[in-house]
Amino acid sequence: MARSSAIDRLSALSDDVLLNHILSKISYRDVVRSSLLSQRWRLLWTKIPRLKFCPEDFEKQKDGRIQAIINNALLHLDTRLSCLELTVALDDPKAAYINNWIRLAAEKQVERMDIHICNRDPKTGKRISNGASPMMELGDSIFSCENLTVLTVQYIRIPKMPTNFGVFRSLKALRYAGIPNLDDAMFEGFMDLCPHLQDLGILSCLGLKNLNIRSFNLMWIHLGDLRPDISLQLTCPRLMEIGLIDSGQYAGLKWLKLLQQISRAKSVKKVILQNYNTGNAVNPGMPSIIVLNSFPGLEELTIHGQCFQEMISDEMPTAEVALPNLKM
Repeated sequence: MARSSAIDRLSALSDDVLLNHILSKISYRDVVRSSLLSQRWRLLWTKIPRLKFCPEDFEKQKDGRIQAIINNALLHLDTRLSCLELTVALDDPKAAYINNWIRLAAEKQVERMDIHICNRDPKTGKRISNGASPMMELGDSIFSCENLTVLTVQYIRIPKMPTNFGVFRSLKALRYAGIPNLDDAMFEGFMDLCPHLQDLGILSCLGLKNLNIRSFNLMWIHLGDLRPDISLQLTCPRLMEIGLIDSGQYAGLKWLKLLQQISRAKSVKKVILQNYNTGNAVNPGMPSIIVLNSFPGLEELTIHGQCFQEMISDEMPTAEVALPNLKM
């Protein structure tokens, strides 16, 4: 009786509550199990707007069964897909099916997509770290996702743009991490396809040498763990926030050098400098914290880790920093 009452209380909730506040928050394996509760729940899973798959969800399933589950979820989805998250181990056979799943997601007008390739511990089989495959590549199916508003691609090669492709008219946020074949020309070409982009994140893309970011609508930029000799040019009249993150030595100094390359950016309100390295080394001759004067409208400054010690070292040139709008 208690079990029946609990089911009845859940069933009394609206479809919107069940889909967006319960089923969208649990693993897909548990979503499938919920279809056994009652006749109503049997079809409810086909209306879930968010689909998330990761290796841990199906560790005990055979590869063929995993492919069938994901194919079934995308084929029978009876609603517009708001979000698809796919995390696949580098050595997993189902990784070859990623492009087919992206194509199916495009047919469901997917709005947010996160494709993540990870490494697996050869002894335990558990996911342990990120790692890009020199061979695995997204197919052209990614360009069929015309409704994308957010795209995150991590540790997988990206395809060259087809000559007949228009633009991502709805894309507002783009995040790249560990893309082994991303170079300057490919990046600039992709940016040209995103006229309404507002949020850009680039992490560990070492093929970028001369990063030229031109975007009228871009408001947030976050960069991390790029080449130590990278140059940066920004033409972003609406830019409000710059975040620079690095785990290497001299991170604070490297980012100050990048900030020095940026022309006076009156629109920037927030700067974040973050370093995870615990070393305490200073490189004399690098620009000092005075380069922050390039941001006269700065209201918020966040400095994490070793960056601050590097920038205020006695070995660094000093001068007055004038930030009249900085909020304390």
